[in-house]
Amino acid sequence: MTIKIISVRQLGDLLMQRYAHSPQEGCWVVAVTTQMTIIEIFQVALGTLDSVNIHPRDVFRHLVATNAYGFILCHNHPSGNLNASPADKSAMSQMAMCSQIMQVHFLDFMIISTKGYRSYRTEHLLPKVELETLIDLWTKVDNM
Repeated sequence: MTIKIISVRQLGDLLMQRYAHSPQEGCWVVAVTTQMTIIEIFQVALGTLDSVNIHPRDVFRHLVATNAYGFILCHNHPSGNLNASPADKSAMSQMAMCSQIMQVHFLDFMIISTKGYRSYRTEHLLPKVELETLIDLWTKVDNM
C-alpha cells in the first residue's frame, strides 16, 4: 500500500493511530520521496516512560539506504504533553544540522500522544541551520 502525505493532519492522524498508545517513549522516522510518498516508517529508538535517546546516525543510516528525499521525525509522549522537552529540542537541532550536511530534508518534528499531535514545522519552530553556522562549527575548534 502506497501512502502519499497530503496534509499534516492526515499524517498526524496516521501516526497517532499507530503510536500514540505506546506506554513508553519512542521515535519513528517517516522517510518520503520528492512527491511526499511514504517510502517507509521505521523505529529508530525506544526509551522509557519519560525519555528516549535519539541519535542522528540511527536516523540517517536508514534514510541514505532507502534513498529518501526527506523525513519527518515522530516522537511520542505517553504523558500527553505535546511540548518539546530540552532533550527534544536538542535532537531537533542535531537533525537540522545533519540534514543540511547530508542533504536529506528535515521536513517536520512531530510529537504525538493520545491527546493529539503537534507539528513543529506548522508552528515555524523547527531550527534553521545556515551554511555559515555549519562552517563555523567545522572551523572553530572552540565550538567542538
